[in-house]
Amino acid sequence: MSVFFSNLNAPTNQETPLFFENEKVIDVARVQTDIGKLSSMLDAGSRISIYCQSTRLFMIALAAVWRSGSSAILPATDRAGYLDEIGQQFDCHLDDARIIELLGNADENALNHDQSDQIPDAASCAAIFFTSGSSGAPKPITKTLAQIEDEIATQSPLWGPLLKEGARIIGLVSHQHIYGLIFRVIWPVMNRQITRAEPAPFWDMVLSELRDGDMLVTSPAQLKNLHPDLIHAPRPAIILSSGGPLDLPTAKTVTKALGVCPTEIYGSTETGGIAWRQQHDENTPWKPLPGLEAGLNEDGCLRVRARHVAGDDWYQTQDRAIIHTDDSFVLKGRADRVVKIEGKRVSLVAVEEHLRQSELIEDAVALLAQDNDQRLAVVAVLTLKGQAELDKRGRFRMGRLLRRDLARFEDDAALPQRWRFVEALPTDSQGKKPLHLLRALFADTGNELPTVSAQTRDGNSVSMTLKLNADMTCFKGHFPGQPILPGVIQLHWAALFGASAFGSSRKVCEVSQLKFRKPITPADIITLEIEYDPSVPRLKFRYQSDGADLHSSGTLKLQPQDIAQDDVA
Repeated sequence: MSVFFSNLNAPTNQETPLFFENEKVIDVARVQTDIGKLSSMLDAGSRISIYCQSTRLFMIALAAVWRSGSSAILPATDRAGYLDEIGQQFDCHLDDARIIELLGNADENALNHDQSDQIPDAASCAAIFFTSGSSGAPKPITKTLAQIEDEIATQSPLWGPLLKEGARIIGLVSHQHIYGLIFRVIWPVMNRQITRAEPAPFWDMVLSELRDGDMLVTSPAQLKNLHPDLIHAPRPAIILSSGGPLDLPTAKTVTKALGVCPTEIYGSTETGGIAWRQQHDENTPWKPLPGLEAGLNEDGCLRVRARHVAGDDWYQTQDRAIIHTDDSFVLKGRADRVVKIEGKRVSLVAVEEHLRQSELIEDAVALLAQDNDQRLAVVAVLTLKGQAELDKRGRFRMGRLLRRDLARFEDDAALPQRWRFVEALPTDSQGKKPLHLLRALFADTGNELPTVSAQTRDGNSVSMTLKLNADMTCFKGHFPGQPILPGVIQLHWAALFGASAFGSSRKVCEVSQLKFRKPITPADIITLEIEYDPSVPRLKFRYQSDGADLHSSGTLKLQPQDIAQDDVA
């Protein structure tokens, strides 16, 4: 028996609000009708890919696919190159436009309104995700509705008591991934909660809708880039975060801004949720979810067992850990070559394999040049044709060209922003390519830039958190005993980081609307927000700190063409 489908079908639930969308409330009855329409138009036993912006349309498609006896394929992105890469895994593809078209063409007379006998077995409802495996190829991961319902049954006693009647779910994360699917699609139906249907990856999209007692479903990347007006916003009952661990300063900042400490959920697509924590102190350990067992293998990597993970079997992770006597544990990093960037799992192997497919690249290694730098870096050996392109374009434009090619397969988080082109990859005496030799290629050469600890992007807008250092050259002598960041450096960084994010020119021909309101010191953790208008072209920038204090802002008009060679890309 499926709680998800039973609640959708129950006559007593038909008037229960399920979505709020465009200032309208949509109840279970309307969603159930659309599920019936769509399922009647799908071929049983097929493999159907679903990628939607609307959570309502996604839920309709997912439930219809399951009800028709088909399997749901959930791509990580809708990039054309990525869909081509996994194209043999599905028979047809549904997006928002196609679902709306099918619902509009549905035969009302053929629809069976008595759907009480159409509750599929939860164990037979399969959702197939694709993650970045260690081999580099997109790795299919099958999760059943039964597993998802088991996990929700495990977590509901933890978070449910915190929510009052009428509490709504506002999700800033995608429902295409397991975490978003659980809390934005299945949880609302099982727990009879209303949820936001429209995509809202940024705070300014939900500020006007947030109410006291709501549930926020977020990621570390979003919590590291809080909107300054959140300090005056209603107080949520719970803030969930998953996709990577939060650092303690961010956890404290969120607690101060929103009045509640974020609840982090540790897990993966393969496992679902494993453990949770609320950080109040350094090295706060993770608490296993109720009923979950944890242990270590001989390499010190965590293994877990729970009904929603692999039944009675142990699942082996690649996360190194130390387990305490009370069964809580502390994570000690990954043992494979998968990293988290902007809360998204990025396979370094996949990036390398896709780069090697280019006729310009002979070999490449992807890495994080520093542990606290979220910009992906690449050391590459070029082919003869690639070297000719480098000579013609320069390093910046060459990096931009390779990123554009890589964007056919990878999300923005996996697009390198730092490049080094070498004749041969550095190796040690054993022929290995140790990380310290690769990182040495990115050592500071005088063109200092701050560390980018977090970054989010929406179209032609980007927000990044910059961490400064008192030893940086730009602070020397400006001023003795009270160092502040020179205004000309602020303009320089805005142009360089804008070029890195948008491929825009770094040559500034006009500065306007320039305002310096508050000095920037080495102790400040700065948020740099940039908006790019390619039609002019120009960049608008703002430097802020502490979520509210505005340090400076302005507009940089750029030269149309960029021929500079230095490295930010």
